[in-house]
Amino acid sequence: MSIKYYNDNDSGVEFLDEKVELPSKDERTYKGTTQLSCTLCKCDLPGRLFAADGSTNYCVYCYNTLNPNIKNSLVETTAEARTAPIDADIADMFSKAMDKAIDEGKGWKSEAERQAYLDKVGDDDFLPAIFCTNEDELAKAPDAGAFSELLYNGETPTSLMLSFKEKGNKSVKLGRQNEAKNVQYYRDAINHYLESIGWCDKIVCVDDEDYEPPKEGEEEENDDAPRSFTRAELNIVKSTLFSNKAMTHMELKNWGFVVEDCEASVKLNPGNVKSWYRLAKARQKRKEWELCAFACDEGLKADKDNAPLKKLSAAVAKQAMAERNARQKKERERVKRVGTVKSLWKWCKEKKIKLGRVPLVATLEDEEDEDDTEEKRWNHVQPHFGKMPVIESLMEYTFPAMFLYPTVGQSDFVEGMAGGEMIAMRLAEMFPEEGNDIPWDHSQMFKCSNLAIYFEVHQTGSVVHPHSVRVLEDMKDCMRFFENARALKGADGLEAAEKAREEEREKLAVYRDLWKKEKGRWQAPADVCDVVQVHPAATLERVLLNPKFIAPNFLVNFLIFPQDHESHKVFLKERRVVAIVQPE
Repeated sequence: MSIKYYNDNDSGVEFLDEKVELPSKDERTYKGTTQLSCTLCKCDLPGRLFAADGSTNYCVYCYNTLNPNIKNSLVETTAEARTAPIDADIADMFSKAMDKAIDEGKGWKSEAERQAYLDKVGDDDFLPAIFCTNEDELAKAPDAGAFSELLYNGETPTSLMLSFKEKGNKSVKLGRQNEAKNVQYYRDAINHYLESIGWCDKIVCVDDEDYEPPKEGEEEENDDAPRSFTRAELNIVKSTLFSNKAMTHMELKNWGFVVEDCEASVKLNPGNVKSWYRLAKARQKRKEWELCAFACDEGLKADKDNAPLKKLSAAVAKQAMAERNARQKKERERVKRVGTVKSLWKWCKEKKIKLGRVPLVATLEDEEDEDDTEEKRWNHVQPHFGKMPVIESLMEYTFPAMFLYPTVGQSDFVEGMAGGEMIAMRLAEMFPEEGNDIPWDHSQMFKCSNLAIYFEVHQTGSVVHPHSVRVLEDMKDCMRFFENARALKGADGLEAAEKAREEEREKLAVYRDLWKKEKGRWQAPADVCDVVQVHPAATLERVLLNPKFIAPNFLVNFLIFPQDHESHKVFLKERRVVAIVQPE
């Protein structure tokens, strides 16, 4: 909107040379226009507004209520706007302003200096210090020196470091004196110590390559603080700051931060006994007894007569010994498990028995299924009871076996089935011809002589369904699967379980991606598995040695159907029998 000047009077409004009649106060309209409306009363009086600039408008009635000084200011501003050239060259105005500054002895000393500045600010890479976001950019800024002076406010990094340290000490003292506000004081102290540590990093030490000694006459006056440090001296100061910060975190019971700060402190100064003591206390609170004892021992190396450390060391010695014994026992058990799995893998390779695994997780994130139970998340399609095959020799061994009865949704688990054992003998024990008192077999369908036995032929290759059985490729793969299965059962604690879950989810994500590339989407169903029929007179070893057999989760899985039952007929329509395991 154009700038206009209006001279108000009792009878109307004067627009430049044009006179228009002003409607009465009650005749004002309010149409809601946003560009031509009074700033105060919001009325709509097109062509009858006092406009001081393009954004502030007053109707005459509101204008008359303004302070006289404001009126005069608006009139002057509007008058200048009317007389100024509308299409003035901004660059020319800027140039004239610079010429005037030079003539008055301000700014640049010469035309060459002025031109050099213009060339610099016109460069695309020019970045003023005030807009820098990191130290590298600030170092390249031409006005970095002046900007740094503003930041430092005339003080040195040394004086600022000591100043913030003193502020931190004062805040700690106030916190101990004022229980009602001590938390805030302690938080302030932590921030002050952190700021002091930051200034430590800006101090240039006398033994640094870029150190420049102060020139004569530049020494600080009335300042008891040292102007310079060696690197070793500064490390001691910085170690104390970390120790003080840890002490403040102790007041807030932030034991994790205490550990972090104390470790930083003793790294800078291994002789800082206070830091060793505070580290030991934090380890004690976290029930990390062995690490607590280690901190006590290291602190006593620096000061063998330190009474608090001696007392703490004696107090945690029993717990530390118990923790050490438990850790050693756990390690012995792990070594034994590793030996067992290695022996099993070598034995299976020698016998040419294939071992497999199923995914131990069913989701990539917990949020995928909030109602997921632990058993479902492990996705144990073929349950694993933690039982391993027992190998006595090449010919003497036992395998855990699972007998599944899809007809009735039941199953039986056999902890150890010998390799030379005939399958019919095991079924005869479970389903005798006479006297079958199984509670879920009301119609007496399950009799040893009336049962058909199968095992599934699992897919092999690089691309199989993400939730299907996969062949274990090597001993390392076998070991990781076994250890992760144990961890997810909770055998090694929450931390180990979470680590195993993350590892298994990474594997599942890879399997899903491969399946998606093959089928278009990872949710695409897997092909129905073929099956191999097993003669009842065949032994377990005949099944294990069959080239189509894979033992998932170190288990042998059998599907058992009553011969004449409808479910068996449906099963044979859906599945293809590709072979029969005959007895020897």
